[in-house]
Amino acid sequence: MKVCMVVEGCYPYVMGGVSSWVHSIIKMFPKVEFCIAAVIPDRSYRGKFVYELPENVSEIYEIYINDKDWVSKKASRSMSDKEYATLRHLIMDSDVDWDGVFSFFKKKERSLNDLLMGEDFLNIITALYDRDYPEIAFTDFLWTMRSVYLPLFLALVSDVPKADIYHCVATGYAGIIGCLGYFLYGGRLLLSEHGIYTREREEELIKADWVQGIYKDIWIELFRKMSQVIYDRADKVISLFEHARELQIELGCPPEKTQVIHNGIEPSLFEGIPGKTDEDKGFVNIGAFVRLAPIKDIKTMIQAFSVAKQYAPELKLWIMGPDAEDLEYANECYE
Repeated sequence: MKVCMVVEGCYPYVMGGVSSWVHSIIKMFPKVEFCIAAVIPDRSYRGKFVYELPENVSEIYEIYINDKDWVSKKASRSMSDKEYATLRHLIMDSDVDWDGVFSFFKKKERSLNDLLMGEDFLNIITALYDRDYPEIAFTDFLWTMRSVYLPLFLALVSDVPKADIYHCVATGYAGIIGCLGYFLYGGRLLLSEHGIYTREREEELIKADWVQGIYKDIWIELFRKMSQVIYDRADKVISLFEHARELQIELGCPPEKTQVIHNGIEPSLFEGIPGKTDEDKGFVNIGAFVRLAPIKDIKTMIQAFSVAKQYAPELKLWIMGPDAEDLEYANECYE
């Protein structure tokens, strides 16, 4: 049996909770062959692993969502009426023919440069603009839509390994890769969400300075579409706690597919831990095991603790986790 772990922005390039979880799963099943389909930003990450890969990892497939157009000059530029309709639905509608989308990008070799700069894409974006966004500058809208869909298109043209099980650790681009492998080769499709990807991206986009106005909504809508396809196709959708399961259902996941598997703790490992010292008995310790990264919003945690300490001076906050992902942000937290 071969299991493909589909990850995004974590294992084996970044230390963290999800990465450690993936590493542990692979080591727990030494007789099972694993491969990794890793969605990463670009080729600067290539081969820069921070984990020593277990012996039962046979391959690493790196999928770059910010990359050049590595295709031959013979790539297809033509588009049938059916293919045009599929692409139009992907961009303009909430109800996407994902089988058609997967076929569009895998049945023919396509130049993404030709696609994004071509007349068909221009016509679709023009129709979307006329329908929903006529009040903004068209040139900005066209170029932004090209940048919105390029990462998705790069994922869709990527090589995907053949496996018996595709186990995705997020929706988003990882979910798309898992669904693409499932579409091409069959097998089983699992989703384990440690955080609700769509909500996390939405929170990031709301706070982001690099995207403004209606473009925030366009990005958020695309992430919702990408979540929906794996919610629809996965055999099982796992979350870590009940509220996360409720959010999955709210985002369109069929309830009968959902299951909560709590993080497990072996109590015997902690039986020998000493209690508080005399010096520490007057304090209430709060611990946060979390990496110092913007997505974890450590600054808000520190600010909230500052407010709480005004009401309860006996509080102590201990933040424990790696800080290498974003040293500038980590240093701001230390300050």
